[in-house]
Amino acid sequence: MQLSEKAQQLRSKGRGGDTILAHINPTEAAMLKAMGGSGTTNPKTGLPEFGFFDNPIGAVTNFIAAPSTAFAGTSSPSAPSAPDYTAAANAQGVANLEAARTTAKLSNPNIVNPYGTQTVTYTGDQPTVTQTLNPMAQKALTSQQSLQANMADLANTGYKNAFGVLSNPFSFGGPAVQTSLASPGTLQAGPTGGQYGTAQGGVTGPNLQSNLDLSGVAKMPVNAGTTGQEAIMARLEPTLARNRVSTETQLINQGLRPGTEAYDNAARILGQQENDQRTQAALQGLNLDIGANQQGFNQALNAGQFGNTANLAGFGAGLQNQQAANAAIGQNFGQGQSAAQMQNAMVAQQANQNLQQGQFANTAQQQAMAQALQQRQLPINEISALTGQSQIQNPQFQAYQGSNIAPAPIANAAAQTAAYNQNLYNQQTASANQNLGGIFGLGSAALGNIPAITKLFGF
Repeated sequence: MQLSEKAQQLRSKGRGGDTILAHINPTEAAMLKAMGGSGTTNPKTGLPEFGFFDNPIGAVTNFIAAPSTAFAGTSSPSAPSAPDYTAAANAQGVANLEAARTTAKLSNPNIVNPYGTQTVTYTGDQPTVTQTLNPMAQKALTSQQSLQANMADLANTGYKNAFGVLSNPFSFGGPAVQTSLASPGTLQAGPTGGQYGTAQGGVTGPNLQSNLDLSGVAKMPVNAGTTGQEAIMARLEPTLARNRVSTETQLINQGLRPGTEAYDNAARILGQQENDQRTQAALQGLNLDIGANQQGFNQALNAGQFGNTANLAGFGAGLQNQQAANAAIGQNFGQGQSAAQMQNAMVAQQANQNLQQGQFANTAQQQAMAQALQQRQLPINEISALTGQSQIQNPQFQAYQGSNIAPAPIANAAAQTAAYNQNLYNQQTASANQNLGGIFGLGSAALGNIPAITKLFGF
């Protein structure tokens, strides 16, 4: 059975005219009770019922006259009291102080290690760290302190020696720095340009043929194919004339006369054939003319190229002779230049040897200067070595540590509690105002519809 069907069964069990099954809240139930509803329990369903069995009009009138009495316990709630922020802050400070004390004790335990012990005691909130070495570690520390004191005494002695050395100005009696070099010799300038002859400027170029003699070449016809066509047409025209006469005679013998369609068609075909033969003759004549012209041009071109080749051969022979003469001049010049370069290399080598000798002397002077300075600084270095000995190595214990532990957020909790109470108050106030508005609206509607209520309940 569906839930809606069960609801309909419960609705049908209403008494005293109750025919509606509805969802209401406690405030609405109190309103119905105050308006004269019975507020009893239906024995069949076990649900509350609010049938108006007595005087519903009087109940509605009383409810409207004094609506506040109909909702005992539904009045506006009281505002929550303001939290004591000062007390919360003081409590927070006390918690912080206690957390700091606890942190100090937890973070700084008493220590026992191979070097000895370390204890932490407190006078109020002031800690005291006490480190006690075992006998062997204490002996090693005492020895280091004694050695450091002896080094300090020795350094005092070295100070007296250094004072005596530094009281006198520094004076260097070593060799002087070499600032000049001996002359290595004179550089040779090299051969002059005309010492071994002057190179020739060039060879006179040959006279090359730039134009062709075309006087013996066959001329191109004025009108394309005319010359060749005349030679061919001299033989073609008589044949064409005989064929025309023969064809016309044959057409007439066949009964065809000029002007008829068959005669004209045959004559047109014959004319087309004659034109084709004449065109072919013109093309053949044109090809003959072009071939003759090209052959003559090629012969003239070959003759010009042969002459140019001969001229270039003569030019090459003269150029080779001149290049050989120039090569000889260049070779003589190169030999003279090589001799000068060799002489200059000898001079440069001598200069390098003189420079190395001077550098060697200056290096020796610098070494002597460094030795003199080292001797003067030796007492100071000895004092620095004595006073710069490694520091005493104390046994390592855990250093005193302080860390913070976040205390309970008392003040924050108080603020959150106040915010929660205020929010709850706002919700309750809004709900009460909403219910009160509904009550007044319902009462006003009831006053305007008293006749309908009377009719409903049969009064």
